[in-house]
Amino acid sequence: MIMNFSKKKSHFLLFFLIIISCSKERINNNPYLQNISFEKTINLNLPQYDNLRYSGGSIYVENGGIKGLLLFNINDQIMAWEASCPNHYPSECSKMSIYGVQSTCSCENYNYSLATGQILSEINESTYPMLAYFSEKNGNSIRISN
Repeated sequence: MIMNFSKKKSHFLLFFLIIISCSKERINNNPYLQNISFEKTINLNLPQYDNLRYSGGSIYVENGGIKGLLLFNINDQIMAWEASCPNHYPSECSKMSIYGVQSTCSCENYNYSLATGQILSEINESTYPMLAYFSEKNGNSIRISN
Protein backbone atom coordinates (compact mmCIF):
# COMPACT_ATOMS: atom_id res chain seq x y z
CA MET A 1 0.00 0.00 0.00
CA ILE A 2 2.83 2.43 0.85
CA MET A 3 4.57 1.59 -2.44
CA ASN A 4 1.39 2.35 -4.40
CA PHE A 5 0.94 5.71 -2.61
CA SER A 6 4.57 6.60 -3.34
CA LYS A 7 4.06 5.85 -7.04
CA LYS A 8 0.95 8.05 -7.17
CA LYS A 9 2.78 10.82 -5.37
CA SER A 10 5.72 10.70 -7.80
CA HIS A 11 3.36 10.65 -10.83
CA PHE A 12 1.51 13.68 -9.44
CA LEU A 13 4.79 15.51 -8.84
CA LEU A 14 6.01 14.75 -12.37
CA PHE A 15 2.70 15.93 -13.85
CA PHE A 16 2.83 19.11 -11.76
CA LEU A 17 6.40 19.89 -12.89
CA ILE A 18 5.47 19.37 -16.53
CA ILE A 19 2.50 21.74 -16.23
CA ILE A 20 4.61 24.43 -14.55
CA SER A 21 7.40 24.14 -17.13
CA CYS A 22 4.95 24.41 -20.03
CA SER A 23 3.79 27.91 -19.27
CA LYS A 24 2.07 29.60 -22.21
CA GLU A 25 4.09 32.78 -21.57
CA ARG A 26 7.37 30.97 -22.21
CA ILE A 27 6.10 29.50 -25.47
CA ASN A 28 4.79 32.84 -26.75
CA ASN A 29 8.07 34.69 -26.09
CA ASN A 30 9.44 33.52 -29.42
CA PRO A 31 10.15 36.69 -31.47
CA TYR A 32 10.07 34.80 -34.77
CA LEU A 33 6.55 33.35 -34.64
CA GLN A 34 3.24 35.20 -34.31
CA ASN A 35 0.58 34.01 -31.92
CA ILE A 36 -2.35 33.17 -34.20
CA SER A 37 -5.73 31.70 -33.30
CA PHE A 38 -7.13 28.72 -35.16
CA GLU A 39 -9.03 25.49 -34.59
CA LYS A 40 -8.86 22.38 -36.74
CA THR A 41 -10.52 18.99 -36.35
CA ILE A 42 -9.30 15.93 -38.22
CA ASN A 43 -10.95 12.54 -38.59
CA LEU A 44 -8.54 9.61 -38.19
CA ASN A 45 -10.90 7.43 -40.27
CA LEU A 46 -9.85 9.34 -43.39
CA PRO A 47 -7.01 7.66 -45.32
CA GLN A 48 -4.73 10.74 -45.39
CA TYR A 49 -4.47 10.56 -41.56
CA ASP A 50 -3.89 6.80 -41.35
CA ASN A 51 -0.25 7.23 -40.25
CA LEU A 52 -1.42 8.95 -37.04
CA ARG A 53 -3.25 5.82 -35.90
CA TYR A 54 0.07 4.21 -34.91
CA SER A 55 2.65 5.20 -32.29
CA GLY A 56 5.58 6.90 -33.99
CA GLY A 57 3.44 7.98 -36.94
CA SER A 58 3.58 11.55 -38.17
CA ILE A 59 2.06 13.75 -40.86
CA TYR A 60 2.18 17.30 -42.18
CA VAL A 61 -1.16 19.14 -42.37
CA GLU A 62 -1.14 22.18 -44.64
CA ASN A 63 -4.06 24.12 -43.13
CA GLY A 64 -3.57 25.47 -39.62
CA GLY A 65 -0.95 27.47 -37.81
CA ILE A 66 1.50 29.72 -39.67
CA LYS A 67 3.10 27.27 -42.14
CA GLY A 68 0.94 24.24 -41.33
CA LEU A 69 1.04 21.60 -38.62
CA LEU A 70 3.31 18.68 -37.82
CA LEU A 71 1.38 15.96 -35.99
CA PHE A 72 3.07 13.08 -34.17
CA ASN A 73 1.56 10.09 -32.36
CA ILE A 74 3.44 9.21 -29.19
CA ASN A 75 1.79 6.38 -27.28
CA ASP A 76 -1.65 7.28 -28.68
CA GLN A 77 -1.28 10.95 -27.69
CA ILE A 78 -1.13 13.33 -30.65
CA MET A 79 1.48 16.07 -30.38
CA ALA A 80 0.76 19.13 -32.55
CA TRP A 81 3.60 21.44 -33.58
CA GLU A 82 3.87 24.55 -35.74
CA ALA A 83 5.53 23.67 -39.06
CA SER A 84 7.41 26.99 -39.24
CA CYS A 85 10.96 26.82 -37.86
CA PRO A 86 10.97 28.43 -34.41
CA ASN A 87 14.40 29.99 -34.96
CA HIS A 88 13.69 31.94 -38.17
CA TYR A 89 11.10 34.42 -39.33
CA PRO A 90 8.66 32.65 -41.67
CA SER A 91 10.19 32.48 -45.15
CA GLU A 92 10.40 30.09 -48.08
CA CYS A 93 13.00 27.90 -46.34
CA SER A 94 11.46 27.93 -42.84
CA LYS A 95 8.74 25.32 -43.44
CA MET A 96 9.91 22.20 -41.63
CA SER A 97 9.86 18.68 -43.06
CA ILE A 98 9.33 15.38 -41.28
CA TYR A 99 12.12 12.77 -41.25
CA GLY A 100 11.12 9.79 -39.11
CA VAL A 101 10.66 11.02 -35.54
CA GLN A 102 12.35 14.37 -36.25
CA SER A 103 11.59 17.52 -38.17
CA THR A 104 14.15 19.57 -40.07
CA CYS A 105 14.27 23.27 -40.95
CA SER A 106 15.94 23.66 -44.32
CA CYS A 107 17.16 27.23 -43.60
CA GLU A 108 20.09 25.97 -41.51
CA ASN A 109 19.29 22.25 -41.22
CA TYR A 110 18.21 22.46 -37.58
CA ASN A 111 16.72 19.17 -36.36
CA TYR A 112 13.94 18.93 -33.75
CA SER A 113 12.32 16.06 -31.86
CA LEU A 114 8.68 15.50 -32.81
CA ALA A 115 8.14 13.93 -29.37
CA THR A 116 9.40 16.88 -27.29
CA GLY A 117 9.81 19.82 -29.69
CA GLN A 118 13.39 20.38 -28.49
CA ILE A 119 16.20 21.25 -30.88
CA LEU A 120 18.57 18.32 -31.50
CA SER A 121 21.21 20.17 -33.52
CA GLU A 122 24.32 21.35 -31.72
CA ILE A 123 24.53 25.12 -31.91
CA ASN A 124 26.20 27.71 -29.70
CA GLU A 125 23.47 30.36 -29.54
CA SER A 126 20.19 30.44 -27.66
CA THR A 127 17.42 28.75 -29.60
CA TYR A 128 13.70 28.18 -29.25
CA PRO A 129 11.88 24.83 -29.16
CA MET A 130 9.11 24.05 -31.63
CA LEU A 131 5.86 25.91 -30.99
CA ALA A 132 3.33 23.48 -29.49
CA TYR A 133 -0.41 23.65 -30.07
CA PHE A 134 -3.17 22.17 -27.95
CA SER A 135 -4.41 18.81 -29.23
CA GLU A 136 -7.17 16.63 -27.87
CA LYS A 137 -8.05 13.15 -29.09
CA ASN A 138 -11.64 11.99 -28.67
CA GLY A 139 -12.29 8.60 -30.29
CA ASN A 140 -11.26 8.92 -33.94
CA SER A 141 -11.32 12.71 -33.90
CA ILE A 142 -8.47 15.08 -33.05
CA ARG A 143 -9.04 18.75 -32.26
CA ILE A 144 -6.05 21.07 -32.61
CA SER A 145 -6.15 24.72 -31.56
CA ASN A 146 -4.21 27.68 -30.29
